[in-house]
Amino acid sequence: MTYDLYFHNDFDGWASAALMLSFFGSRGDRVGHFVPVDHDLQSQWLDDGFFKKHRLFKGVRNAPVVLDFPFHPGAAFWYDHHSTTFKKEAWRKKFHEDKEHAYQPRYFSCCHMVYDALKRDFGWRPPAYFKELVRWLDMIDGARFASARQTIIMKEPAFAVDNFIDRPDNSKRAGWLIKYLATVPLDEVAKVPQVAAVGKRARRNAARNLAFYRKHLVVRGNATFIDLIRHPDRMLRYAPYYLFPKLRYGVRAATKGPLYFLGIGENPWLRDVGRIHLGRLFKKYGGGGHAMAAAAEFRTKKEAMRAKEEIIEILNKK
Repeated sequence: MTYDLYFHNDFDGWASAALMLSFFGSRGDRVGHFVPVDHDLQSQWLDDGFFKKHRLFKGVRNAPVVLDFPFHPGAAFWYDHHSTTFKKEAWRKKFHEDKEHAYQPRYFSCCHMVYDALKRDFGWRPPAYFKELVRWLDMIDGARFASARQTIIMKEPAFAVDNFIDRPDNSKRAGWLIKYLATVPLDEVAKVPQVAAVGKRARRNAARNLAFYRKHLVVRGNATFIDLIRHPDRMLRYAPYYLFPKLRYGVRAATKGPLYFLGIGENPWLRDVGRIHLGRLFKKYGGGGHAMAAAAEFRTKKEAMRAKEEIIEILNKK
């Protein structure tokens, strides 16, 4: 049988797709299309007929597999761990967990969830090198790094892959890199020339980007804000906590294609984290995420900046 993979356009989504590709290959199934998706699709995603109507690719449409992305009742397989996954109450009521459809918010990464589900429910025997991929996705998606400094230095191979996937022009390379992730160890993927070049550049630019944060990061009570709209290549997600280790929240603005993006995280090295569920907070703005990290997209900069002000005000009231 042939499937199309729809997966969140971040490392966790791509890694989850690599696991599914390997699993399908082990039983003689194929993947027709690799389709990275993001929250700008939400208005279309809420249509029951999305998989028949969308224009994300041309050609034959196969049974859809959805990974690390909100629930859709049309999915032949669906795995997600985000607590804001059900966008329509009718869909939440329609959902029934089975071998092909699972929701487990206790997992730090969807990659780990898929890994466990395929082994447990289908008897899949994954290649041994996937253990390292799963370990790193739990660390990256769950913000379980040893320190903020580790995320600035970025010496481990996983950081090169993560930076490559975060590039704005990455969607056309998704199938290519996912096939690598599915067939060789993570450190070998990081040595692929195109990936290694991005990782090297990210490490080289870290000092420059940290200096940018020192100059432009704004402290607003218990939160920081950085405007990256004109400087998308300066992003260092955990730099606010490296510079201000006692502050709780970091908010950032950037662009994603034609849209404006707000991201938020909570300092994972503080005690008593999770007091505000950030995913639920961002659901109000059409986004979502986890208790400690979330994102939303806006059509105009004015809308994004208005939401930013509201969000920072809420963060400082709690």
